[in-house]
Order: sequence, then structure tokens, then C-alpha cells
Amino acid sequence: MRSLLLVSVVIMLIVSACNYQARKVDVVQQLTNNPDIGGGQVVFYSTTGEFLDVANVGTLPDMVTFTPDGKTVISANEGEPVDDYSSDPKGSVSIINLQELERGLVQNVTTMTFDDVQIPTALRIKPGASPAKDIEPEYVAVNAAGTTAWVSLQENNGLAIIDIAAKKIISVTALGRKEFNHIDINTKDGATVATAPNNLYGLYQPDTIVCYQVDGKDYVVSANEGDDREYSGWEDYTKANKLKAPFSPQLTRDVLDVKGRKKLRVLRDLGMDESGVYTELYLAGTRSFSIWDAAGKQVYDSGSDFERYLAQHYGNQFNTRVDDTDDRNDIAELIADEIPYEAIGETVYFWDGVDARSAKKGCEPEALAVVGIGAKTFAYIGLEKQGGFFVYDITVPKDAHFVAYNNDIDYGKLPSSSGDLAPEGMVSFNQNGNHYLAIANELSSTVAIYSLGQDGKAVKLSSLALGMFASGAAEIVTYDAYGKMLFVTNSETNSVDLVDVADPAQPQKVSSIDVSAHGASLQSVAVNNGIVAIAVSRK
Repeated sequence: MRSLLLVSVVIMLIVSACNYQARKVDVVQQLTNNPDIGGGQVVFYSTTGEFLDVANVGTLPDMVTFTPDGKTVISANEGEPVDDYSSDPKGSVSIINLQELERGLVQNVTTMTFDDVQIPTALRIKPGASPAKDIEPEYVAVNAAGTTAWVSLQENNGLAIIDIAAKKIISVTALGRKEFNHIDINTKDGATVATAPNNLYGLYQPDTIVCYQVDGKDYVVSANEGDDREYSGWEDYTKANKLKAPFSPQLTRDVLDVKGRKKLRVLRDLGMDESGVYTELYLAGTRSFSIWDAAGKQVYDSGSDFERYLAQHYGNQFNTRVDDTDDRNDIAELIADEIPYEAIGETVYFWDGVDARSAKKGCEPEALAVVGIGAKTFAYIGLEKQGGFFVYDITVPKDAHFVAYNNDIDYGKLPSSSGDLAPEGMVSFNQNGNHYLAIANELSSTVAIYSLGQDGKAVKLSSLALGMFASGAAEIVTYDAYGKMLFVTNSETNSVDLVDVADPAQPQKVSSIDVSAHGASLQSVAVNNGIVAIAVSRK
């Protein structure tokens, strides 16, 4: 008996030593394959909220997504500068390989910068900056095979193409410019989509992008929101009449000398000829959505469709938005002009007038979802400022066409009671053979759910408030099919809210994942195979 006991003790000691050695190897391997590079992080939880692991990625991870098999996570790390531009971290893309949880979920992390990538001369780069620091990855789309990722470089007006298995940025494509045919850039003419002046262009600058496949070929759909940089150390977006360089006679006549156009917002680093004269003007965004082939060549653009439709059907609310101010003089002016407003804390919110966005970025297409229903494929494009979303049939990429526009905002009410405002994130899901669309609305802090018909048209089922108005309590949304649950980022509480949508007509918030222990703020969320990935900035 004593001999047996002695043998048992020896075996336990050996097993213990082996386990210790395994843990030691895991720690060393973690430091080697998942080094702390001083950037942001992607933290992993179970769908029940249990913390699992963390991956160290580049600075300011702005969007995170899984490959379809759930074995790889890709993070777009924006690397924005500090306000005075004394520091501008490199933009990057991180690839996170996962393994069995028992071995430590994060197997390795590879963060790719643009240092050794050939950059086309047409890619927009801040004057005097290095491309590696100036490039700002925004959003990631992955093909169905899980072999290729496309990353939107919003401020730079480009796409990066990633070979996922090789963990390599294989190319960067400049998306070029759009010459406007019809556009409303006049803040004094109401809902009038007129012939565009000559030499007026827009940069696509897509935010959300989604990949889909037609006849074995990959295509990328983009919501062309536009973006600008407004820092104390560099501001690239200004009113045309504030530009210090002279204009060509044609632009002087067609823009500067027109009362409602002279304050048109333009990108000041573009459009000058060699003599320092503005002969072209460039806008941020194109007020459209586009379809691109796998190499980044444009196949389709919706042109002026959005503005034409809104001008015709929403003439009294055309190019409006919810504005806010805490300035006493502004508030006194609202009172004098008898403009309705509401106070939330020290800030007042009110509807801007018609044409308020015409000199800026228009309706701002931002949110995007692509859904296959039967033999057809539909794109749903959310408008951040105007509100609502367009539906297009994109089954044939070159022949995409309008299906519907959904907008149930009551513009006659004060903003906080007017409906779902500022669609930021979208996700489609299928339950019991039925198709649905969930939309996270940043300003109203609501999640709206729609049923989708075979014709792609959407019917609203419900809207659930997840926080205070204007608190950012609903921004990015994703779906877990196993639990029939939405996961929604909530900036108000620095958490991810879990919303039960087993009955989409009666969604219920059931719990939250608090990320405060692992990050100062959260940017994005994705879920796959029971694993939740959340992009966070450092505490």
C-alpha cells in the first residue's frame, strides 16, 4: 500500500511539473507570438460574457471581423494622429489566428503596416507625410472563401487587398475621383439637384464595405460617406471662400460668385495647378454607393440617385440633420428664429433646415448590409445624416437598381422622440427561414429590426432603446445565430449589450459584457462560433 501511495505521489509530481512546463511554454509563446506593440487590443469573451483572452494589435483598432470559418480575426487599425500631429501612429491591419481554448485562444498575431507596400501616386496622402503613417484603415470585408480581405482606407480614398493565409498586404488601390453630373451644393435653393459645375469632383472615401460573390467572382460594395481631418495640427476641410489661393475664372463664376455655393466645403489639399490656382474642387464623399471588382475597379455607382429621390420625396426635409449646440448665443438665435429645440443636459438638439447638408457631405451614406434572398442579392445603405436607408437589387453588379427607401422619422417632432436616427451599423440574419435586418442607430441609441421580403423590401417590426439619446448607446451590431442574439456596442456604458431576438418583433436586452477592465473605449464587435471579439483602445 505504501509503495502504491509513493508511486501515486511521484506521478502527481510529474504531471504537475509537466503542467507547469506547459504553462511556462504558453506564457513564453504568448509573448513571442502576441507581443505588446503599444497599440490597441482585441479582447475575446464567450457569448455568455466570460473573458477568454486578449490580442495585441495596432493603434486604434476601428473594426474587427472573423473569417467565415471562425478561426481568424482581422482588425483594421486606424492609427489616428494626436490633435497637434506631434504623433501620428502607423495605420495597420492585424491578423489574429485562434486555436483551441484549452491551449490559449490567441495562437498568434501578425500586424502589418504599409512600410514596404507599393503605394500608388493617386492615393491621397497628407502633404509632407509618409504613407505608412498617413494611411488610416477603416473597415474590413472578407470573401466567402476566407482567403482575401479588403480594407477601406477612408481618408486616403483607397482599398488595401490582403492575402489572409500569407498574412500580406498584396496591393493598395486608389479609388479615383467621381465627376458629378448632378448635385445640390447650393444652400439657398431648397431641394434642387442641379447640373454640377465643371471641374467639381468627389472622393469616394468609403466607410463600410461588404464583399459578395456573383458567378464565382468577388465584388466589394461600398458606402461612400466621405471623411475629413479636423485637427489643430492639420485641417483639410474648409469653405471654398476661405481658401487663400486664387480660383480659376470658371470656378470663381460657378462657385465663389454664387451666394448659396461660396461656402461649399472642399478638401483644400487638392485641385491646385502648378501655378497655385484652384482649377478643380474636391468634395469629401460622393453621396452614393458603389460596387467594385476584386481588384478595386469600379463596376457600378449610384450617381445622383440618392439626392434625386430625396429631393423629390422629402423636399421639406432634404439634406437635413439633427444639429446640437451648447453655445448661449446659438441658443438665443434659435429662440429668436422660433426654431424648436430640446435641452439634454447643457446641450440643445434641433433639426437643421432644408439644404443644411448640401454644402457639406449631403445625406452621408455610411451603414451597409448585403443580403442574399432566394436568387437575388440586395444592398441596404443607411444614411447617417438624412436618416433611413435605401434598398438596391445588386444581383447583377453592373445593373444594380433601386428597390425602395425606408424612412419613418417624424421630422415634425423634437429629435429625441422622432424615431431611429443616424444608422451606424447593420447586420442581416436568418431565423426559421425568414430574413431580417437589424440597424444600430447611434444618435437615437436604438436598435431597429426589419423583416425582409423576397423582393428585398423591408417592413419594420420593432425598435429598442439601449440608452440615453445622443449617448452612442447603439453603434455597431452583429448577430449570433446559435443564441439568436444581437451584440451591440454601447459607448455610454463601455459595454456590449446582448439583445435577444428570438422574436424579432419583441427584442429584449438580456445582459451586457462590460469591457472596462480591458479597454478605455470600444470600437467594434464581431461574433463567431461562440466567441465574441471586441476592438478596444488602451486604458
